[in-house]
Amino acid sequence: MKRLFFGIIFILLILAAPHTPQAMVTGECVNCHTMHNSQMGGEMAYDFSGTTFSKTATPKPTLLIYSCVGCHTRAGTDTSTIDGGVPIVFNVTDPVKPLAGGNFHYLTADGQGDASGHNVLGIVGQGALGLTPPGGTAMDAQLRCAGTYGCHGNRSETDQLEAMKTAHHTNDTGGITATSVGLSYRFLLGVKGAELNEEGYKWEQNADSTHHNGYYGVSAYNDSDTISYLCGKCHGNFHAHTALGGASQVGTGSPWLRHPTDKLLSGGEYANYTTYNVLAPPALDTPSTSTDNITGKAIVMCLSCHRAHASPYYKMIRWNYRGDGGASLTVQLSGCIVCHTSKN
Repeated sequence: MKRLFFGIIFILLILAAPHTPQAMVTGECVNCHTMHNSQMGGEMAYDFSGTTFSKTATPKPTLLIYSCVGCHTRAGTDTSTIDGGVPIVFNVTDPVKPLAGGNFHYLTADGQGDASGHNVLGIVGQGALGLTPPGGTAMDAQLRCAGTYGCHGNRSETDQLEAMKTAHHTNDTGGITATSVGLSYRFLLGVKGAELNEEGYKWEQNADSTHHNGYYGVSAYNDSDTISYLCGKCHGNFHAHTALGGASQVGTGSPWLRHPTDKLLSGGEYANYTTYNVLAPPALDTPSTSTDNITGKAIVMCLSCHRAHASPYYKMIRWNYRGDGGASLTVQLSGCIVCHTSKN
């Protein structure tokens, strides 16, 4: 009886905590799992066709109700991007307030295909590039959410669920140390960062200069814990880390051969980038979700220009760089001049 009492108290304390960690799922187990895929003679698990959900009599591994894509998807006219504490990364209908990574909706909108984002299995087909990521070498299978052919989870595991094992139940109150999947930034194994966890701002649904993700970057190319290094695992020609093979493709100083990443923006035309701007966010060597003044600390990263999942714009850019729809030159360069301040 005493154990039960203290167990209940412990659960109540967790639920009452003002900053419940995002990595640790809270709520009822049945929100994600089904013991037998059966309730009153009906199935509990769902398949997702790319546009709609349908119940399936085939149980899913790990007693799950949905796949990775299914759990983080909303079909029909549902435009919400956070639902019951779950971040939604794919809305069949044009989403309201897409999250930090963007939304896979843009892959299926207006026939843009994989020019707008990553062509993840279960959402779209391989696309025009097939299995070869830009600046990289051909993969053996289409891109997934997690595992060997994905970004999240343990990339030494081919199976997505094995790659994500224990991650959603990891308590990360001790910080994002990148020592396990559950303790890595957004379950990107080995990547450091700071996760925004304030109500109203989670996953950058409403972001500003003092409410934003904390991306980790360095002022050189020798750190494998940065978000840009992870991108370079597939897009090696675009990162100068020697392990990725891109040093000769990018260069290590001006004049650059390709746009650099993991490079400190210091002085010169970058001198006036002093306030964190979510249009072209910088990485920091000490990631923070509330840093405003970034004078002399801003580090350019892949996500300074691109969304991680997909965007409404060509090549996953954060702003209308190509000028689609007759956008003005001011709009096309709006993100560029955040960093290149003297070009304004």
